[in-house]
Amino acid sequence: MQLFFIPQIDQEYIDLPAEEARHAVQVLRKRVGDELDIVDGKGGWYKGLITETSKRSCTVQLTQTRKETQRANYHLTMAVSPTKSNDRFEWFLEKATEIGVDTIIPLKCSRTERPRIRIDRYEKVLVSAMKQSLQAWLPELKEFTSFAEVVEQFHENQATYIGWCNEDVKSPLIDNYQAPTNVLILIGPEGDFTEEEVLLAQANGSQPITLGPTRLRTETAALVATQSIALLNQLL
Repeated sequence: MQLFFIPQIDQEYIDLPAEEARHAVQVLRKRVGDELDIVDGKGGWYKGLITETSKRSCTVQLTQTRKETQRANYHLTMAVSPTKSNDRFEWFLEKATEIGVDTIIPLKCSRTERPRIRIDRYEKVLVSAMKQSLQAWLPELKEFTSFAEVVEQFHENQATYIGWCNEDVKSPLIDNYQAPTNVLILIGPEGDFTEEEVLLAQANGSQPITLGPTRLRTETAALVATQSIALLNQLL
């Protein structure tokens, strides 16, 4: 199955976005009468027949519609500090989308080494991963957000954990999370969270947790946390 992404679908005849149209017509050589599988990133699955094409456009008539009410019976928010290597953070975005995540917050911490990010580039990574893994839900990508704002505003109505590499932290994520609870997980930069950040997180209800006995890179820790939550909910 080859999925196409159209974020807004509200009528019978729709035009593919320019990049999707180019891929369908010029790369895959789709023609009038061919059937396409389409998702809207909000749980909607669609089938449609191509009715008109040109080099830069592709019009589709919808023939079938199916809606999912939610991605899963829990909501996972990953707040992760962007890594100095952009490729490593994009790798996390791709793999987390494949596994299953609802919201991703690029987290600006005291020791974050990347001062700026490109949300538009990250969005393209998420869309590509959603289509490749045959899903209809596109993770919500927040703006680059300060650590204080995240722990003070995003912690309500969900369990909140902060991964901390302090040797005194002995409590594993998998022993504390209770599926299918909504959850926010905070993963820090290469130099880890500062003690002040951890204290602020704890004051706002976050529990320090460990993700294993070895020291993990930021993107590895974030992916381990994502997979752990997914697996615990699948086992339930």
